[in-house]
Amino acid sequence: MPVSLTYPGVYIEEIASGVRTITGVSTSVTGFVGAAKRGPVNKAVRILSYSDFERRYGGLAERSEMSYAVRQFFLNGGSEAWIVRVAKDVYTAGRILKNAKGADVLEITAIDEGSFGNLIEVRVDYDVPNKASNFNLTFIRHPEGAKEASVTESFSNLSMNPEDARCVKKLVNDTSKFVTLKMFDVDITEKGTSKSAPLTKDGELLDVAEIVSSNKNQFRVSVNGSSPVTVQISEADLEGADAEARLSSLAAAIEDKVTAQSRGDPALEAFTVSVDVSSLVLTSGEGGKRSSVRVLPGERNDLSAGLFLGYQNGGAEVDAASVLRPAAVPLRGSLTSGEIGALESLPSAEKNRLKISLDGLGPDEITLGETAISGADLEEMLQNVAARIEKAVRDLNPSLPAYKGFECREVEGNKIMLISGTRGSGSSVAVFGPESKSIASDLQLLSGTDSERPQDVMLTGGAESDFDPEKGSVYKIFIDSRSDRKGIYALEEVDIFNLLCIPGISEPGILADAAAYCKERRAFLIADPPKGLSPDAMEKLVKSPALPKSEYAAVYYPWIEIPDPLNDGKLRAAPPSGTMAGVFARTDSSRGIWKAPAGTDAKLAGVQRVGYVLTDLENGVLNPRGVNCLRVFPVYGPVSWGARTLVGDDQMASEWKYVPIRRLALYIEESLFRGTQWVVFEPNDEPLWSQIRLNIGAFMHNLFRQGAFQGSSPKEAYFVKCDKDTTTQNDIDLGIVNILVGFAPLKPAEFVVIKIQQMAGQIQT
Repeated sequence: MPVSLTYPGVYIEEIASGVRTITGVSTSVTGFVGAAKRGPVNKAVRILSYSDFERRYGGLAERSEMSYAVRQFFLNGGSEAWIVRVAKDVYTAGRILKNAKGADVLEITAIDEGSFGNLIEVRVDYDVPNKASNFNLTFIRHPEGAKEASVTESFSNLSMNPEDARCVKKLVNDTSKFVTLKMFDVDITEKGTSKSAPLTKDGELLDVAEIVSSNKNQFRVSVNGSSPVTVQISEADLEGADAEARLSSLAAAIEDKVTAQSRGDPALEAFTVSVDVSSLVLTSGEGGKRSSVRVLPGERNDLSAGLFLGYQNGGAEVDAASVLRPAAVPLRGSLTSGEIGALESLPSAEKNRLKISLDGLGPDEITLGETAISGADLEEMLQNVAARIEKAVRDLNPSLPAYKGFECREVEGNKIMLISGTRGSGSSVAVFGPESKSIASDLQLLSGTDSERPQDVMLTGGAESDFDPEKGSVYKIFIDSRSDRKGIYALEEVDIFNLLCIPGISEPGILADAAAYCKERRAFLIADPPKGLSPDAMEKLVKSPALPKSEYAAVYYPWIEIPDPLNDGKLRAAPPSGTMAGVFARTDSSRGIWKAPAGTDAKLAGVQRVGYVLTDLENGVLNPRGVNCLRVFPVYGPVSWGARTLVGDDQMASEWKYVPIRRLALYIEESLFRGTQWVVFEPNDEPLWSQIRLNIGAFMHNLFRQGAFQGSSPKEAYFVKCDKDTTTQNDIDLGIVNILVGFAPLKPAEFVVIKIQQMAGQIQT
């Protein structure tokens, strides 16, 4: 802004140069619309490589011409594409999970619409630190074919509490590539609790006066997800004549110290602490889904571990929302023993063997050795015997997954759990006896056991109908609701695309609407002819209304034949549009958009041969009609041998006869459209006009230097006019500024004529 001149001296003021560089837009971003194995329907997704397409859309599919076209696009030089999957009569797979009481609690819906969602398996288990409230959720996407591998997503330590940082809905919906979740709205009035482990030793109640000291006197409590409040206990809080009375005094003191810090929070105001036999029970003062109590270590002099409070210290913290937790859907088969009383002097020479069967195999006998299990207490002894069993079973057959991944662990309640290494409905664990030297009875593996054998819980209901463009109209699939952005109109969400391919689709209505849409978006349609046409049939087709007479479209003939990875490399007929889009991109990058994507440089990578080998005479019939032929020449192989638009028929005498001229004009139009937005609302007079001439002229001159135009000088190649001749006073009054840009395009040398003449013998003079 101008400097206010107030004091004598030198003032510095920066003046804008008026230079606003116009940057050229992309030239070969390609939109593909067609069927795919999986992926979102009627939604444009950007991909930057064929690997991206495989990850998101499942790669090649026999009935998806688009999948082969996208592969050819990247193989021939394409670098950026937008994919729109379309489908007929599509339904999404889903599953409703119930809690232990049979109420619906979670609705799971596949992200990918169609039958592919039926391959997703769901597993729920409670192998988490806070076993009373949280759970793990696992999704396994099984392979569709033998050459694919299953993919697993695991979400651990989840909660049904919507206020919890580990809320299942938030974590899964934010990160899962397979599914989305919906939590059912179920009213609950329960209150969250935190219950300590029994404050006992050898069956006797511990005296809290011996636990609390100056070094162990505080912990923190968070109620209903609120900021933690600190509870500090002193000796004065432990009144009473015996251990039981002092425990009750401690409970009252904790309650008073928490409620004293309530600050109007009802969950803290009505907070209670009670004694249940030998355990402290801390209860939220307010029920509902978010109701919970968490005991956290003190910032110093932690007392929570001494009082066994918090699930980290063996306590049980039950959120009110835990009643909404989905019932367990085990991932692997397991066998949990009954409660084991003692392990002294075991195993021994007389008792050291187990007979076990995994997934119905065997049974196999293992030996646990003759050295007695050691340990400071029963829990440590159980851990050690579990480690022996796990090693012995794994050593039986490390090549089989059931044995290689076998686990044995000590679990709550003085028990051990044996778990198969495989997943799914075939996974199981069984122990047999009695046998000679069997230790199975002592490990409570024959009676009082809890066996879990998983069932396959899959998403269901996903479906879609096959559609064959050769056997009926598919117009509604591709040209669907524009307001809902379906079919080709899903590209409305894309800022810019330059090329459009609808691989394998030759229905006249679809091509006409696609060409019209390309005109509107300043893009170019690469159309495919019907499969298997003879040159005569192709000539009739291009002369008929079946192909749109549009300067924004071109057609390439015939179909190509490429190796099919799904069929051991045998040749497969494929539409040429995807391949040609890649050739367009490669030519744009190496030579420029003004170079025709044709000639011996326009080799068709990945193409073994063409569907019909054209002669020069047959080519000579189709080319004047605006059909771009794909030819096979010795040494060069398959190449693109035409560069005309669908108004390229000689009889039409269109100025947009050639593909590179039409595309260069689109490039200039889109670049200037985006690069002159700053002009809007500027003062409409000569200073503005001169800036416009400067900036557009610089852009056009840069193209001239790259060889985009005819002429040996800028004056012969282009012009930019914006002055009082283009913008009259009436235009100014109407708020209009007129800019006239002209260029002299380069036209392809379609016909090379070499004239040969014999030289007459020279007469000596």
